[in-house]
Amino acid sequence: MSKENSNNDVRIIGFNKYDKPKIKEVTGQRWVTNGRNNEYYDYLIERYTGSTTHASVCDSYANLIYGKGLAAQDIEQDSKEWKDFLKLFSKRDQQKVISDYQILGAFSFQVHRQKGDRGKLAKLEHISKHLVIPSPEDENGNITSYWFSKDWKNKWKYPPVEYPAFGTSNEPIEIYVGQPYVVGEKYFSQPDFAPALQYARIEEELSNYYYSHIMNGLSFGSIVNVPFGASWTSQRKDDYIDRVSGNTTGSSNAGRTVFNFLDGDDKVTVENIENNTAHKQWDFLGAEARQQILTSHKCTSPSIVGVISSSGFSNTADEMDTAELQLMKRVISPKQNFLTEAFEEIFGFFDIDYDFYFVPLTEAPEEATEKEKEEADLDKEVKLSASCGCEKKNINLDEFIDKGDEEDLETFDLIHEIEVDYNEEVELQLASTGIARPNAKSLQDGEDFIVRYKYVGNAAPEREFCQKMMSANKRYRKEDILQLDDKVVNAGWGANGADTYSIWLYKGGGNCYHKWNRVIYLKKGKKIDVNSPLATIISTSEARRRGLKIQTNDTLVSVAPINMPNQGFLNK
Repeated sequence: MSKENSNNDVRIIGFNKYDKPKIKEVTGQRWVTNGRNNEYYDYLIERYTGSTTHASVCDSYANLIYGKGLAAQDIEQDSKEWKDFLKLFSKRDQQKVISDYQILGAFSFQVHRQKGDRGKLAKLEHISKHLVIPSPEDENGNITSYWFSKDWKNKWKYPPVEYPAFGTSNEPIEIYVGQPYVVGEKYFSQPDFAPALQYARIEEELSNYYYSHIMNGLSFGSIVNVPFGASWTSQRKDDYIDRVSGNTTGSSNAGRTVFNFLDGDDKVTVENIENNTAHKQWDFLGAEARQQILTSHKCTSPSIVGVISSSGFSNTADEMDTAELQLMKRVISPKQNFLTEAFEEIFGFFDIDYDFYFVPLTEAPEEATEKEKEEADLDKEVKLSASCGCEKKNINLDEFIDKGDEEDLETFDLIHEIEVDYNEEVELQLASTGIARPNAKSLQDGEDFIVRYKYVGNAAPEREFCQKMMSANKRYRKEDILQLDDKVVNAGWGANGADTYSIWLYKGGGNCYHKWNRVIYLKKGKKIDVNSPLATIISTSEARRRGLKIQTNDTLVSVAPINMPNQGFLNK
């Protein structure tokens, strides 16, 4: 802005103008960039490194997504099988992929095939998504290759290299890209916090402003008196301002600079405009930017991500636990599911069938409450038939075994049998119905499936309890097994020699080699012998694709007592 009169010319230079970058897919002859020279990814990284709140949320979410690490159902973390898996997909690469997904809204792998057998996987290796861009779609709308360059702004120094897209070739290295669908975007995705990026920029600029404001002695700005400048041409004045303003404008200089072109003086002078309360005008803007960043991230409580707030959120322990639970359910879990589905897709392509999940950092606070409620209110919640005999206080083992296989299972196919997850055993339901039948015999049963539990392990046990259970080879409802907690069925194996204990958790007692397997039967509308080796058995991944909803569980204690701490002896 300029103002001229007969004696002088005063021009004011303010903060640099903020230009929100445009997400523009730039199509060239061979590739499509995310903005000019792929600059939108650079913009996302700059906002991450510049905004305190945004960086704190992203780091916290990445940690919550990874938790205690990637795991797979039915595989022990210290087993040779899992150690071999980590050679294919290392923990470090897993964490890098998660960081890319959280910060950039997308992730990518290099999928390496074995040299001697291209049909087998050699390893998955993280490759940063901001360096990977697609080729234009072919005539069928498919992306058949991706391009990689170490610096898309300097393609001549780092020439792009083309790799085939995953599953489109038999080449030794392919690239897999995972990104959620975003309306209006064809080749690229956006992070879910995209609406708050300008607020992250504001927070970054404010931090520069505060620092410079203090370092400049709380100066609000400057007046530069230019001698003998009044007679300069307008172009000369503009050139002078351009040379000086590069060092005197923007948030890093905390104020505005006034250039005063005078008729006469013998030297250039600079006068500071003092205003010790200037920072207050930015307090509201800083708080608003922080709030908008948290809102865009769907953060239920700032304290969870290390942001302290004096209003709007409660920091009490109970409410923080509730907020964390909601955050895990509504924000973190969907991100985890998107990642594990991508992992399962890649490994499934090479006939490596894993049911992945992330081990959470902490046990969900509602889990203990649900367990206590289940045990305390079991008689009210579950209506067992009179024929099962559970209402008798002195039920014996033979009566319990007789309860097994009472249902007509011949109209169901066995679709999966897995180890019981004792810490987070949950109800299952079909996506097609979503509601269990009112007259179901187990809370876990649905209209089209039933869930039972089978005692498995050492086929030649020594204890009478385990002998009878293995010999019976029957399946039981979870409710029936929980009813044994206060019934004498294996006397002497409880805590300090007690006659009762949790058969559900500790099976035959200390040093026992047995455990419960969960068995899922899917109704097929035809008679079939579920004990027949011809019964259809499919993986959990395939079961999900066929409509079975299985909540990922926290597998911590899915072992026989012999492998538990203290070999399963209680209070020894």
